[in-house]
Amino acid sequence: MLGIRVGKGPQDTIRKRENGASLIKHLFDLPFRNLLPCALVLIFTMVAVGCGSGGENQAAAANGTKPAEKLARKRARDAIAVYTTAVRREPLSSLYSTSATLRADKRAVVQARTRGVIRELLVEEGDQVEAGQVLIHLEDDEQKIAADRARVIRDTRQRESERSRELHSQGMVSDEDFETRRRELEEAIHAAALADLNLSRTLIRAPFEGIILKRHLDVGATVADNVELFDLADLDPLYADVNIPERHVTRLGVGQTVRLTADATAEEITARIERIAPSVDPGTGTVKVTLAIVSSTVLRPGAFVRVAIVTDTHDEAIVVPRSALVAEGRRWHLFRIDDEESSAEQIEVKLGYEEGDRVEILDVVGGASPLEPGTSVVTVGAPALTNGALVRVMKPEPSQGHGESLVTP
Repeated sequence: MLGIRVGKGPQDTIRKRENGASLIKHLFDLPFRNLLPCALVLIFTMVAVGCGSGGENQAAAANGTKPAEKLARKRARDAIAVYTTAVRREPLSSLYSTSATLRADKRAVVQARTRGVIRELLVEEGDQVEAGQVLIHLEDDEQKIAADRARVIRDTRQRESERSRELHSQGMVSDEDFETRRRELEEAIHAAALADLNLSRTLIRAPFEGIILKRHLDVGATVADNVELFDLADLDPLYADVNIPERHVTRLGVGQTVRLTADATAEEITARIERIAPSVDPGTGTVKVTLAIVSSTVLRPGAFVRVAIVTDTHDEAIVVPRSALVAEGRRWHLFRIDDEESSAEQIEVKLGYEEGDRVEILDVVGGASPLEPGTSVVTVGAPALTNGALVRVMKPEPSQGHGESLVTP
C-alpha cells in the first residue's frame, strides 16, 4: 500500500494532489481483489487534501487579506510615482531671439566754452536736469568787467553816430566821416555782444533734458575752452539696435511690441520697434531694427539685454510643458495618463512653436489618438516610464514644486 504524508504547507498540498493522481492511475493497474483497500486509501487522501486547502484559506481569512487586495497592493508597489499636468489650448508665438546692448539716443559731453574757475556745482551724478538748466557757475568777475566796458563803448559810439547823422543831413559832416562813425558803432555793438556771450558762458547749461552720468571736475578747478565737465544722456527712451534676418523682417512693423530681458536682473521689459532700416546688409543678409524702451527705471546705457521678437502666433495651440517631453534620438515623445490614472501611454509627437517653458504639439505620430485639452501628461518621472507602465499620480505639497518631494494623495 502507498504511504502518503499529510502536511500543512502549500508544497505539501501540491505534493498531496500529485500523489492522489498517481494513486488513481495505480488503481486501474491493480487486480479486483485489492480494490477495497485502495478505495479506502483514496478516500483518505482526498479528505486530507481538502482539509489542507481549507486550512490555507482559513489562514488567509484570519490575516484579513483577500487575493484581490494582495494584487492591488502588488500593483501599487510596482507603480512608478509621477507628477502630471493638464494639456492646455492657448496662444503660442514663434520668437526670434538675439541680444543687444542698450544705448541712449542723446548723449553728450558738456564742455566749458570760456576760461574760468569753478565757483559752484549745482548738480551731481544721477540728477535729472532740464534743457537749459544751469549745471556749473564759473567765476565771472573778469567777464563782467569786460561786458560792462563793451556796453559803455557801444553806448558812446551810438551817441556819436546819431550826432554825425544829424550833422551829415545838414551838410556839416563829410560822407567819409559819417561812414567812419557808422562802422565804429557796428564794431562796438559786436564787441558788446561778444562780451555778453563770454559772460553768459560762465554759466554752464544743459544742452537737453537728461540725467547726469558723470562729473569730471570739482569746485575750484580751472577750466578753459573744450575742458570736459559732465557726461549727460537722455535715458527716456533707451534704444537697442538688433540685426534681424531678412526672412523675419517681412512680419515686423513699426510700433510692434518686443520682449527684453535684462541680463543682470532677469526682469522682463516691454519695448517697441522704433525704426526698420530700408536696406539689407549684403554681408550678413540682415536688416537693422531699432528698438525703443520707454520709462525704464532698471536699465542703463551699456546694459546687456536678451531680445525676443514675435514673428508669428498660433492662437489655439495645443501646449504642454517642456518637462513633459522626452527625447529619443531625433524623435520626441511624452506619456499620457489613462482615465483611471493607473497607467501611462507613450506617444510620439511632432513639435511646433516654443516659447519659454511652453511647447506646441502639432501632431501625434503613429496613429495614436490626438491630444485634447485637459488630458493629463507626465511632467516628472517620464524618463523612467515605458509604454503601458503602471503609475501612481502624486500631488505636490502647496509650498513645493514638482521636483522637491513626492507625497501620496
